[in-house]
Amino acid sequence: MRFRKSGVTIGVMSAACALTALAGPAQAAQTVQTVHSSFDPTGATFSCLSGDLTVVSGTVNEIDHFNTDNRGRVHVTGTITVHGVTLTDEQGNVYRLSGASWFGATLPDMSETAEPIVATDTEHFVIRSASGGVFAKVQVVSHISPNGDMFTFNMGSCSPPED
Repeated sequence: MRFRKSGVTIGVMSAACALTALAGPAQAAQTVQTVHSSFDPTGATFSCLSGDLTVVSGTVNEIDHFNTDNRGRVHVTGTITVHGVTLTDEQGNVYRLSGASWFGATLPDMSETAEPIVATDTEHFVIRSASGGVFAKVQVVSHISPNGDMFTFNMGSCSPPED
């Protein structure tokens, strides 16, 4: 997801490779690492069919889990949750964001240029108006298959922030 501190899914996976490189050579025993982080998303922009919405407050929490198996393959998963995130439109109307994002991937090795063997990114966020009703949704699923085929389904009326 582009609403990640560490970048889009592929960027996060590259970071996973860099982090797991500290574990030693690929022949080493399995290694596991979990990283918790939080950041202020203020200024991020959701592009919606009805106009852009800009984040004005809140916190995003990210949990990334990295596992290097005994073959040197890197497995990474991550979850994004939002807390108290508010947005505004150009007219000054206030909206609240709820929802989560999850991604997972397997990479062939620990190099920073490794392309994923398989990867999936799911995003589901609901944007609510001041009255509590649903204003818009972010509903995106992206997938890269082992054979290199890729697809993205975007069934929402908004797109998450780009890096």
